[in-house]
Amino acid sequence: MTDQARHPLWAAHSADELLAFLELEQIDRDIYRGVPGIWPSDRTSLYGGEVAALALRAASHTVADDRTPHSLHGYFLRRGDHTKPVIFMVDRDRDGRSLSARRVAAMQGGEVIWEMACSFSVPIDGPEYVQPPAVGLRGPMESPPLAWTWCPILDIHVPPAAGEQRPRPMSVDRAWIRVNVPLPDDPIVHACMHAFASDVTAGFGDLAMDGVPPGGPSIDHALWFHHPSRADDWVVYDCKPAKVGAHRGLYTGTAHDLDGNLVAMVAQEMLLRPPKEE
Repeated sequence: MTDQARHPLWAAHSADELLAFLELEQIDRDIYRGVPGIWPSDRTSLYGGEVAALALRAASHTVADDRTPHSLHGYFLRRGDHTKPVIFMVDRDRDGRSLSARRVAAMQGGEVIWEMACSFSVPIDGPEYVQPPAVGLRGPMESPPLAWTWCPILDIHVPPAAGEQRPRPMSVDRAWIRVNVPLPDDPIVHACMHAFASDVTAGFGDLAMDGVPPGGPSIDHALWFHHPSRADDWVVYDCKPAKVGAHRGLYTGTAHDLDGNLVAMVAQEMLLRPPKEE
């Protein structure tokens, strides 16, 4: 059963309505306005993956049609309000023979909430080495759905670590993720929705260190696109901690599709504030 089917608010809307947030209004040259998607009323802030996806969408409107996203690097500067529109201002840094570089500032109330640099590339054939997926991870249908309902348009199944019988509580260090509504055959849309999904995971749930939560607010986020893949097909994110200190944590992760292709790599730093004592 999908997240959409479990929540009456989401089930009451069509796929087009749920994906309408991807359609940006152009209000001037390289300036776009986006309206956040349909979310449960108890959500308190704008989901970071949505801001990243829309910023990438805005940047894509300023590059040639033969170029698709290659990477993005962004900073979460302020908490966004999911009830208000977001203005995206794109700077065209450079257009080379095979790469285009852009910077995007996402703004609400006259303040920048997300700042991103991103790159688009022309597909080029050449020798290839691919990091293989982890061995022993259960597939999406053998993995339990995420225990807490969270996102309207994503199915999220959480496999346990290799050799374990069940996932650890609150751990999303590994997750099979797919968009649960059909997407158009547009590689930019699929890249944007991979960016949307890439902020779901964390890398500290299996660490089990005293005073270190399984995740926290995102500080910065990097994503590299390596293989074209449909975001409405299953992709498994496998994340591992690299460093925890000063109440911050850095993790890296890979995303592979069902055929074993390396779809993307992700790196993210989070605030890891110790849990408040009752």
